[in-house]
Amino acid sequence: MTSSRLRAGIIIGVIALCSALAGAAVERSVIQKVIVPRRPLPALGAGRFTREADTRRRSDMLDRMEKDLELTPAQRAGIDSVMQHSDSLLHDIRMEIQPRVEQVLANSRSAIDLRLEPEQRVKYEKMVAERRSRRVQTP
Repeated sequence: MTSSRLRAGIIIGVIALCSALAGAAVERSVIQKVIVPRRPLPALGAGRFTREADTRRRSDMLDRMEKDLELTPAQRAGIDSVMQHSDSLLHDIRMEIQPRVEQVLANSRSAIDLRLEPEQRVKYEKMVAERRSRRVQTP
């Protein structure tokens, strides 16, 4: 009789634990997205890797860390300093490689252009222009 009560207790405990984990997963994946939606990232290209975008991203991340991790003001300031330093280094790296990235993309567009018929080229140029205009727009 004792072993069946022990077994029942263990089963109830496992069910309670699984229910708690499932509830936490639902809260994290569904409810937080509805109640606290994240600001979408700007599209790739112009506007995404600006200092203003870095500042917005860093601020959003710090706000979430402060809330979720219960950071002290000193911790927040220290983490912000680390993030600013990283953003500065990443910005410098992006500026170094951006001309190479642009050249690769330009070469790719030229190679595609050579393989298209004149009517297709017109449509392709329109597609590229529309895509560029979407990239420039930031939220």
